[in-house]
Amino acid sequence: MATEQERNKALVLQMYEEVWNKGNFDFLKTAISPSFKDHPPKRFVEVSDRGQEALVEEVSRFRGGMPDFHGQMINVVAEGDRVMYVGRLTGTNTQSFMNFPPSGKKVSVLGISDFRLENGKIVERWTIFDLMGMMMQMGVMPAGPGGH
Repeated sequence: MATEQERNKALVLQMYEEVWNKGNFDFLKTAISPSFKDHPPKRFVEVSDRGQEALVEEVSRFRGGMPDFHGQMINVVAEGDRVMYVGRLTGTNTQSFMNFPPSGKKVSVLGISDFRLENGKIVERWTIFDLMGMMMQMGVMPAGPGGH
């Protein structure tokens, strides 16, 4: 029988595959609590931080700006009610994204998310990803010495 940590890891991994990689927003009802609270990094656009709609908006923005968006898990660790996910985000910026025009450039950046789960649902998320690296790769921000 799977432990709570194994079930939590499996849910987070399935949420990334179904929602982020496939755009299956119906799976949010299975994975995300209606009382979900997000703690997103600073963005160039206003971001909702409450409820399942917060992720619908974020995923729609990423998948809309990079239709070939893909998240690849590098590592996932669970302890107690927490799951830490480290992944690589890739895609080609072919559409407007975060108020920037399409660049046609490929991006590849790392992201880390810390999830808290209750009763088999994700209730909170803290995320950080290489936003500056993504902006440099898209060509909307100059790359400094040793940049991408």
